[in-house]
Amino acid sequence: MTFRRLFPLVFAACTLTAAAATISVNGLNNNGESIGQYDINGQTYWWLCIEPGTPALSNATITAETYSFHDGWTVQNTERNAIYLSDAAFYAPIISKQVAVMEYVLDTFLPWDTLAGASGRFLEQSGDYNNFVNDADFYNAMYAIQDFLAQTEGSPPRSDFSDFTGLNSYEDYFASLGTATGDARSAIFQSILNDVAAKDQAGFFATYTAQHNYFTVNTLLDEEDPNNWQDGLVIGGFAPVPEPGGALLIASCGIAWTLRRRRRIG
Repeated sequence: MTFRRLFPLVFAACTLTAAAATISVNGLNNNGESIGQYDINGQTYWWLCIEPGTPALSNATITAETYSFHDGWTVQNTERNAIYLSDAAFYAPIISKQVAVMEYVLDTFLPWDTLAGASGRFLEQSGDYNNFVNDADFYNAMYAIQDFLAQTEGSPPRSDFSDFTGLNSYEDYFASLGTATGDARSAIFQSILNDVAAKDQAGFFATYTAQHNYFTVNTLLDEEDPNNWQDGLVIGGFAPVPEPGGALLIASCGIAWTLRRRRRIG
């Protein structure tokens, strides 16, 4: 059961206070379902799905909005946004902790030093979805990380990542595939869980700052709205962007900047 199902949706919709940029997003043909590439305002970026259960954008162009990872984590649809806004003071430290954990996972388990390339955002890696099943370092890392992000999104708001057993467990569905690719992705996924748990026990995430640049793209609509498409976490490049702060994001992404608002597959 997803996070949204665990809470009675009795909160009135609230006005967003975070700044967002309006952008044009083109889903490249057959760009994937959980990872892939988007053309955003004329530039290509890799993305990972952070709103499982909604359709991917493929071979179509929409107008969407972008946020920093921190600001975008809560606004994947109106129902989710209302839950977080219902008690902003309570959720604020939870959001910051979750984002710090996920930024660490992206920084650490993507092969930045060998595969990010001169582009600074892995554009040297093929965006052809036919290659996504390959047992290759980049795709294996992307899928293992995406699964961690998606399960963090789908669980109740948690700030304790020191234990992934019992009710706190994340499912490693790669382990059941019985293929070399599945085994490689399972190994990365288990490494993520073990490393995050050990780091959290030591209080590591209280002061963690992202080493690279990530941002989100979305449409802020009702979960069941047919125009609601999966939100993407986008790899912006080598240079980190301070969190929170959607207004700071655009300077390092090369996306034209205005003010406004923002929305998840597996």
